[in-house]
Amino acid sequence: MKKNSKKKKLMAAAAALALIAAISGTFAWITAQDQRINRAESAAVNDDSVVLKEQWEPSPLIAGTEAKKEVSVSNTGNANVFVRISYEEVLKHLTDLGNVSYGNAATGKYTNVAGDTGLGKNMPVNAPGSGYYSDGYAVVPAGQVTGLTAADTNVKLLAKGGRVTNPLTGVITTNLETKIVHEYYTDPSNTGLNPGDAGYDASKNKYQLMQATIDPAETASDNGVDWNYTVSVVEYAYYADGYKHTVANWAHSTLPDAAGASNGRALLGTNGSRYGVEYNYTTTANGLGASATIPGATPATTADQKPVANSTKYGLQADTNGLTKSEIRVGYGTAMTNVATLADNSWVYNADDGWFYYTVPLKSGETTPDLLKKLVFESTMGVEYTNASFDLVVKMEAVQATEEALTDSAGWNLGDGSALTGDTLAIHDALVANI
Repeated sequence: MKKNSKKKKLMAAAAALALIAAISGTFAWITAQDQRINRAESAAVNDDSVVLKEQWEPSPLIAGTEAKKEVSVSNTGNANVFVRISYEEVLKHLTDLGNVSYGNAATGKYTNVAGDTGLGKNMPVNAPGSGYYSDGYAVVPAGQVTGLTAADTNVKLLAKGGRVTNPLTGVITTNLETKIVHEYYTDPSNTGLNPGDAGYDASKNKYQLMQATIDPAETASDNGVDWNYTVSVVEYAYYADGYKHTVANWAHSTLPDAAGASNGRALLGTNGSRYGVEYNYTTTANGLGASATIPGATPATTADQKPVANSTKYGLQADTNGLTKSEIRVGYGTAMTNVATLADNSWVYNADDGWFYYTVPLKSGETTPDLLKKLVFESTMGVEYTNASFDLVVKMEAVQATEEALTDSAGWNLGDGSALTGDTLAIHDALVANI
């Protein structure tokens, strides 16, 4: 009877685990909850009773900026819990690390695909077409341009300036400027219209950067738009092999993922919508890519990625692994401790398993100090980060504040059934001492 009672208690603790995940992208952060199916078995930690709290001020991934991201944990239930936090990362970046290639229509010209992920295929280097128009450039009529082939459809030659006569001296000079672009997408509202026509909005169209040798032949008009042109050596700018993903999973998750699979992950490998934001971390052509793999748990072990007391900003794994850079960084709160001191009411990183542990049980009605304070995009970001997007999945687990729940397979299973050692032993002992 005693054995069965213990088993029921531990199963209840397992069913009580709560997992919350927050995703950050280039433009948004979202919060999602992974709910347990066996809700009736939860004895102490009810769904939604232990939650991540955040204050997020969205910011594009721009060098030299930062985004406010304050993350803490609140216990709104009626039982004391242990809590821990870790990360999953998804960095989408250019395969050729921002290097620009040029090719003819067969190799470099981009054909628009709605919702194109750009994974593993040449992708266009975008040109600021609408900016050219607003700067005074106008389209040279196609009949005045020779040298383009049938493969060069939707290529537009733009001109600004022309011939200028000095009213005092009569000296004639030219101030002609030209651009050549491939308009690979035309918004339906602009179909049949030209720049300058009523209702035309060039900002809705999309343009590919190009280069070519452009030779003007002046006509009687002073306006360069009226001149004739010959173009040669026409090339399209593209990013070779488009985009790829670098994915990192700091810690093995105890709970099933968002799709209900027990694989040690929270959102990696799944897709869905979280609070109105779509995500797709599956290993398919529409997700991370058909050839992508989801990594196992890899705790951060380098000093740059392991925050200590009073830390400010530290590195993450995705850009280090994918770009050999460390320019996307986390600013931590001041309530950080280390295994050597293990101060109460603080967060401590366990390099053995990749989790950040709150060093005391979180009581009913209490909120932890902030673990995270901000994301920092360093000013030294290079071309490797061109068009990149970064998602930081902040995952939290809570379990009943009992010694058994820390080590049993139905709980956090610290030590995986073996005797505890190192950081894990020190953190375990500190938690137990505070029950």
